[in-house]
Amino acid sequence: MASHDLAERTTEISRAGRQRAVTLVALSLTFALVQLDATIVNVALQTLRTDLGGGVSAAQWAVDGYAVPFAACMLTAGALGDRYGHRRICLLGFGLFGLASAAAALADGWPVLIGARVAQGAGAALMFPASLAMITGLYPEPRERSRALGVWGGIATLGFASGPLLGGVLITVASWPAIFWINLPVAAMVGGTIAVLGPRDRPQARRIHPGGTVLGTLALASLTAGIIEAGERRMATAVGALALGIVAGWLFTRLERRSANPLVPAGLTGSVSFRWSLVTGFCFNFAMYGALLCVSLTLQSAYGLSALAGGLAVLPMAVVVGVAAISGGFIAAATGPRRPMLLGFTCAGAGAIVTAAGGLAGSSALIVTGLAVIGLCCLAMPAMTSVALNASPARHAGLAGGSFNTARQIGGAIGVALLGAVLNAGGVRTGFTVALGIAAAASAVALLSTVEATARNRRAGPGGGRS
Repeated sequence: MASHDLAERTTEISRAGRQRAVTLVALSLTFALVQLDATIVNVALQTLRTDLGGGVSAAQWAVDGYAVPFAACMLTAGALGDRYGHRRICLLGFGLFGLASAAAALADGWPVLIGARVAQGAGAALMFPASLAMITGLYPEPRERSRALGVWGGIATLGFASGPLLGGVLITVASWPAIFWINLPVAAMVGGTIAVLGPRDRPQARRIHPGGTVLGTLALASLTAGIIEAGERRMATAVGALALGIVAGWLFTRLERRSANPLVPAGLTGSVSFRWSLVTGFCFNFAMYGALLCVSLTLQSAYGLSALAGGLAVLPMAVVVGVAAISGGFIAAATGPRRPMLLGFTCAGAGAIVTAAGGLAGSSALIVTGLAVIGLCCLAMPAMTSVALNASPARHAGLAGGSFNTARQIGGAIGVALLGAVLNAGGVRTGFTVALGIAAAASAVALLSTVEATARNRRAGPGGGRS
């Protein structure tokens, strides 16, 4: 009887392990889908400008129309997950994301397309922090979580890096609406898996803070618009938008300080490691998203590459990104988060310098090589995510993930706006070189913030610990 019970128990544990693994893959694919739509549009920008008209600023809004609401709504989405359950909010996000993808595929002009991208970004904001919070619940032990985040990072960053290649193939085989239609079957498959296997967490009593979301969205959108308009040399509009963004940001800060239910609780902002992890996340996306936009536009407009050839040019980066993200998780589990973060951001800075040199020399091969080296930045992604989560109380898992990735996505939105504006203003040689130089500087800042963010983890040893 005892052996029979032991066999049943072993079978049950094995079944639970397989279910947890499948759930981890589904939650990782959630982020991969979010990342895919952040980058798949890059190789379509030249085709969209041909079909719909418009200049570089319209192309930038095709990217930032997604990134701005994604960044601005993520904190509220994290709070919604804490209050109503992360699985429920994640599935709501999948529904909105799928509908918005269909609207983008059917768009016949920039206003409809950008509006659909905004709705996609809002759906992604609901999906992402909820999926990360569910992973935190599935893997509560720090070392185990570091390995899980390595898998999560590897799968997710493949979505980021393979977006341009997949987009190039779809545009060549079909047309640009296909890059949005592809989302529907993927969302149905992944969302269905989470609906069946996703962990049911216990909702917490937490008030929602819509005023902060409105002001935060207005601030980020206005600052982004101001930077883009400056790149087009429409200075009066740029100054007005930047001024509005600064005022909205000031009002947001005052509202947060006075609110009894701020979007970011004092329990999070009181951690020095957590604050520095936000800086690190900002710089990570700033450099990655900004560099990818500049390279994608330059290879097609200045070097005459087709959408498919442009996607193939990013393939080395896609391979490097996937390997680096998975490796970074295992390195962090074995040595702690500092080493993969320092290595990743050092490579990112070096890669940006090589890419800038390729622009000066007029060498597309050097540009592609440098972009692949930038992809080694993803060695840092699982580790820096783990630092942010370990520095926050467990009860704020959704908000911690939302806050950290809000910083990341703000970095991506500003990176696309600023580096795109520099490219637009300075041209394919000078502008490109300066833009990649800025990306290298952002990587240097990330190195400094890494030292501060990981100071406690270094003392605690591999795996870190929660604050």
